[in-house]
Amino acid sequence: MKKILTYITLVSGLLFTSCSSDLLTPFTPGSLTEENAITTSSDLQKLMNSTYNIFSDRSEVVFSSVFTDEVGIGYANGGQGLSTEYIFLLIPSSPGPANIWVGTYSALARANRVIQNADKIVPANAADAALISRLRAEALTMRAYGHLRILAYYSPSLKDENALAGILANKVFTSEEKVNSRTTNGVFYMQIHKDLDDALAIYNGLSGYTADNKIANRNFAKGLKARAYAYKGDYINAEKWADEVINTSQVTLANQADYRKVFFTDDESSNKEVIFRLKRTPQQNTQATNLHNGWCSVAPNLDGSPFYEVSRSLFNILDQRPTDVRRNVIVAPSSIIDPNYTTSADYLNTDKLIIQKYGGTETGKTTAAVTATNGFNNDYKIMRISEMYLIKAEARANAGDLAGVGLVLKSILDARLGTVQTAPLYTNIQAAWAGILKERRLELAYEGHRYIDIKRLGTLANVTIDRDPADYSSSSSNFPAANPVNLPNSSYKFALPIPQDELNANPGIVQNVGY
Repeated sequence: MKKILTYITLVSGLLFTSCSSDLLTPFTPGSLTEENAITTSSDLQKLMNSTYNIFSDRSEVVFSSVFTDEVGIGYANGGQGLSTEYIFLLIPSSPGPANIWVGTYSALARANRVIQNADKIVPANAADAALISRLRAEALTMRAYGHLRILAYYSPSLKDENALAGILANKVFTSEEKVNSRTTNGVFYMQIHKDLDDALAIYNGLSGYTADNKIANRNFAKGLKARAYAYKGDYINAEKWADEVINTSQVTLANQADYRKVFFTDDESSNKEVIFRLKRTPQQNTQATNLHNGWCSVAPNLDGSPFYEVSRSLFNILDQRPTDVRRNVIVAPSSIIDPNYTTSADYLNTDKLIIQKYGGTETGKTTAAVTATNGFNNDYKIMRISEMYLIKAEARANAGDLAGVGLVLKSILDARLGTVQTAPLYTNIQAAWAGILKERRLELAYEGHRYIDIKRLGTLANVTIDRDPADYSSSSSNFPAANPVNLPNSSYKFALPIPQDELNANPGIVQNVGY
């Protein structure tokens, strides 16, 4: 039976629904099928664009910020999160985990079709052949990215090769494959590195190749290898690949001016900070998908109806460094700061810390991002060069090199504070891990890292979710059942539940413990 291929429409059903031939009966000769729809490099490019489009989903960054300690309840909150992620409620039908699972596998289904069809297209000329090869490399890179995301969120232990990750999606599934089991981390890591090695071989073989951060590229593939090795705890290889990106990518840490542009306007100088971004256009401006609208209804300022705000614990750290550009980028200048917030009887309305990391403003209330037709909306920053420095710092901590940790972090601090800084000094390894986790918290806030960072580094640093009491007191909001106290690192909830829709459709799936 033939299978219809839809280019742009997002897959909103179960993981393998898009492959079901039952939906296509009867087949009409002459219909647009996968066999005759993908015949040129232009067709393949559209399919790759569709892959990027599906990966442009804010579920990951919003879930991570709300479930951990990046946000507090906003003064304009209309119930968002109060009965779900903010109170640590996770069940198989929770929308956050379901969206991450379904969205990732929907994108993987498209990437697999790019890989499969790249081998079938007859190129028109040498330039066309190079384009087809590059698109295959992009799809392999994004397939590795998708698999690493699934492993990070759904595996109960990232360093245990025998722990279960997710369903390995390294092919186009047929409608007959109705039973699909979860595969171990070891198999996932092997597939991830194979895909990245294959992609790098293609990138390296392309004449005159230059990495473009608006599409999956050679630097991103190398950075993914560093990230995957860090997740696994293989810090010898993690540092090797982090150094490779730092030393050869030509992407450098942004100065303060360019750092603001990275998040406010997306017009930073060439080769500054961003290794890979999922590009957004004015025509894609919509409240349902914009990054800034993950935390506010309209715009990232005081009048923009924020339903989440900067958490008090995060703000208190930022406020210790007034010249740190990250304070200006994260906290809107229109915020109202209550120095006596701990004793405020109406904390929700006396202390308003507005998140503006995406589409904000350096001064005043006029933001770059607003929810309006054809208005500005930020690109999704999937990887930045600062992450490579942070991975290198992890490797130095793993090696017991306390001075080395400080020297690596100093590179980031110099850039973010705008002047040469003294390297941090740590008296023991646990303090070094805590210092790294603190810098990751500041540097990568609202970029989808915090949940995974606590999961993999929290015990080493003796740090867990760190909410200020003001963010879960009765003066913040009326929480159902009990106030959301901080979650211990040993909680089973640091592995997301396999979604209920997958359980219903796939008798071969195994649920994570605790759900």
